[in-house]
Formats: sequence, C-alpha cells, structure tokens
Amino acid sequence: MKFKRGVPTSHAVKLLQQGSRKIPASGDFIRSSGLDVQAILGKSDAVVLERLGIALIGKDGSETMKVKNLKDDFKEIDEVIPEFYLFADATDVAAGVHEDTAEATWGVTTVGARRSRYTGGGIKIGILDSGFDRRHPDFKGRDIEFWSAFGGAADVDVNGHGTHCAGTAAGAASDGMRYGVATEAQLRIYKVVQDSGIGTDGELFAGIERALADGCQVISMSLGRAAFLATASNPIFDEVGNQALDDGSLLVAAAGNSSRRSLGYIAQIDYPANSPTIMAVGALDQRLDVADFSCSAAVGAGCVDIAGPGVDVFSTVPVPRKYRTLSGTSHAAPHVAGVAALWVQSDPRLRGRDLWARLVNTAGPVRADGAHIGAGMVQAP
Repeated sequence: MKFKRGVPTSHAVKLLQQGSRKIPASGDFIRSSGLDVQAILGKSDAVVLERLGIALIGKDGSETMKVKNLKDDFKEIDEVIPEFYLFADATDVAAGVHEDTAEATWGVTTVGARRSRYTGGGIKIGILDSGFDRRHPDFKGRDIEFWSAFGGAADVDVNGHGTHCAGTAAGAASDGMRYGVATEAQLRIYKVVQDSGIGTDGELFAGIERALADGCQVISMSLGRAAFLATASNPIFDEVGNQALDDGSLLVAAAGNSSRRSLGYIAQIDYPANSPTIMAVGALDQRLDVADFSCSAAVGAGCVDIAGPGVDVFSTVPVPRKYRTLSGTSHAAPHVAGVAALWVQSDPRLRGRDLWARLVNTAGPVRADGAHIGAGMVQAP
C-alpha cells in the first residue's frame, strides 16, 4: 500500500489502526538487525515504512481492515497492490574475445575501473540480496555492516548469490587479480532474499528503507520477477525509486535473464527494474554484444537504461569454495553500482538524479542496439 506524498507517519498509522491491532512504524523495528519482517506482520496487521511512505499489510490483517476498500475510503491512500515473490538468479554461460587476465577480470577492465584513480573510498554501496559470507578472507578488515529482513543473520550467505554480487561491486583481488570495481567502498549488506534465493516485495521494501536510512548513495538489487506481458510498472516501486532519488540515492536493478535471443525470444524487463525511477541494467558478453539471456523492452513497460559485463563474471562466493564464475544481469548490476560509487567519490554533488545522468551520459558505445542495452557500457571516471 502506498500513501500519497506528505501523509505523516502518525496519520498513516492511525488510519490503519481502525478496526485492527497494533501497527508499528519502521522506527520501531528497522534500526535493529536480525528482525523478521514476516514475523512482525504475524503479530501486527501492518507495518508502516516511514521513509518510503508505504505500508506492508499482513494476510490476516488484509481481511480485518478490508484492504481492497481502503483506497476508496481514504483519500490519503494512493495505491493498494498485492505482494509478489522476487528471485535472485544466476547461470553459467560462456562467451569469448575479452578475457580475464592476471591483473583483472574482463569486466573490471572493460568498465574502466583499472584506469580510474578512484576506489569508492568513503562511499556506501548497499547490496540487497541473499546476505554475505563475512568469513571470506578477501574482506578482512573492510568496513561492512549487516542487516536482515529475516530472523537469521545477514553475514551468512548459504545461497552465495549475495557474496558474488558484493564482490563484483566492491571486492578487491584474488592472488593479484582484481575482480571488484569499487575496492575501498563501504559495503552495507541487506539480506532481503532467503537462502533459497526467494524473497517478497515487502522484504525488499524494508531493505530499501534501511539502506536509505543508513545513507547508502548507491543501492544494488540483483533480484526481480518476470513481467511477462505487463503494460505498466508497479506504481509503488515507481514511488520508492522516486523517494530514493529525492534522498540522493540511486537504485540499480538487474533487468532479468528470461530472454533466449539465439532462439528469437526477447523477454520483458523484470520488476522492479522496469520502473522508470530504478536504473535497469542489461548484460553484455565479452564481445560487447547483448547477452543471450538479457531482457529488454520487447513490449509493454520498462526499458534498459545502461549495461554492464554480465557473462563469465568471476567473483567471490562463500568459503570454502571462495570464488566462482557466473553469468546474468544479476552480475551486470553490481558492476554499474561499483562504477556509480566511483563517480560519487569523484564529485560528491553527483547524487540521485545527477548521478543517474552522469552514468548514462558517459556510457561507452557497444555493438548492441540501444533499445536492448540502453546508453551502453557503464564507464568509470
């Protein structure tokens, strides 16, 4: 549920309390780590996320408060939309031409991070994913903080997807080979998908709320759900993206992996990347062509805004394995997030919409059509 802009948190809480039990606001729970959003909803009818101006409604509470009728009854409510599941996805794909070297991965080199004099020092990158394995030796001594939307800890990553994406955005080096873009950025880990790789809209919203409260200049979301033949984005995600931009933060999201271009099938961009206020990232292969799986604006809502390396991406995974090569727009998005952190370090005025414009305006040309890959390959300052 999305409230109209300017509705005070106290008023939103009172509105939802009509005929219901206690309705906590995010200030009551979101500043403490390791809290389970769904467990909170099990004890309350709803949770109000203050910064985003939205409410998460529990299933039991939806019947008590007659949620479907609330929009008609109260002018303060803008949208009431069902919650869906989101997925963190990766695959194994091989391509050629640009290759990893002893000095750096092909992605780090191609986005220009090796030649940049910036490291992301002092910049906070939020990784909203499956958590992170804090035991990984490459991150010893790094500035990392953790928060979980579930009962467990965010510094544990059974799935491995989150550790891989965090390493791509802000890792350092393995035996001298650099795989991370912003090697000195401050990592902020928000576990919003479970070990199975599945989460919900509500858990993602709670993670975004916390990341904005923590002052993350860049927030990377390598997750989503298929849009199929949708003709519009989710207006709540649209407003969440707007709020982040107003706060001086940039939401970066994976465009999705459902296409099979070699078979003539191009899928629509996933939610939430198809929102115009969230930067949608497509994947390029080592030939700097659009990856076979990368979604784009075939029909309906959304467009790809920019692209990053997304095929054969070498990065970190939980110990004892420690490293793995994966493919997907999930791994293109943290390349963009890392480059965004370098741009913020280069000029602190580059926040929110100004940062978005700088990334798009400086992107490098690629072989793929702009309709499928946006402005082109993201480029570091």
